[in-house]
Amino acid sequence: MRRFKNILVGVDLSHGDRFVSRELLPPSVEAVERALWLAKQNTAQLTFFYAVDVSESTRRMLEDSDGGNSVVFNEPREILSGLVAQAEAEGVSADAEVRFGKSWIELIRQVVQNEHDLIVAGTRHRGAWQGFLMGSTGTKLLRNCPCPVWITQPQSERKTMSILVAHDLRPVGDLAMELGCSMARLQNAQLHVIHAADYPEFNYMFPATISAKRTQAYRDEAERHIHAQLAAADVCPPAKLHFVTEPPDLAIMNCVEQHAIDLLVMGTVGRTGISGFITGNTAERLLPQIPCSLLAVKPPGFVSPV
Repeated sequence: MRRFKNILVGVDLSHGDRFVSRELLPPSVEAVERALWLAKQNTAQLTFFYAVDVSESTRRMLEDSDGGNSVVFNEPREILSGLVAQAEAEGVSADAEVRFGKSWIELIRQVVQNEHDLIVAGTRHRGAWQGFLMGSTGTKLLRNCPCPVWITQPQSERKTMSILVAHDLRPVGDLAMELGCSMARLQNAQLHVIHAADYPEFNYMFPATISAKRTQAYRDEAERHIHAQLAAADVCPPAKLHFVTEPPDLAIMNCVEQHAIDLLVMGTVGRTGISGFITGNTAERLLPQIPCSLLAVKPPGFVSPV
């Protein structure tokens, strides 16, 4: 079972044209609550993190002024200290970090420097069908962060009832399955596993006819691979397997909608770029439409460019 022990929580304190807002918006509230829950399950350390996104010239001006950085630097520290106190009151060890810089860059630097094994961050509160990722920060974390990234979506129910693993039968898909099974066991959630068949013939503009024998052999091998992992994971209730021949992005979207998925767990490919987010050939235009939370993991050996 995958256990996270050193969790980084990205807290967004900006609001409109304000660098710091004392009232946490729903996305950050969701991220904090999910991180606290997971830390309790794993006896993990939490670090609450906020990056003040100002230019270098503005930063120098604030640092040179007499107490001029109290609002944009000391106030975030005070707010995060409140979250640390909340965590400790719930029996979770925690600390806080405030930096100047681009959020996604500073988050990844924090991961690399302090060996965090998970980032939890929230989405902008723009509605499930209008803004899935936490702006460009979430996008760049998925592309460049070396550890798993959990982008949380505010939910009406605190309990995760249904989890979907998108499995591509590659090593990164195996890692996604490991995480999905762990999360399902922790929450007694219904686990779904989807695999979109990736026949070599599909790579051609005019694919050749695929024989029934070839199709069945491929499916048998895919199911054997997935069922072997499920048997070792021993999830309850039993997982439901979905074998499809649709494009992966469409298949995932359909499954998320049909089964009211709360959390999608997937691997990312080794290259950067938005086309490599979801296992298989994923279309950028579908990413903003996913209405659930996302837990994404990088393939073995991935090195962040940050």
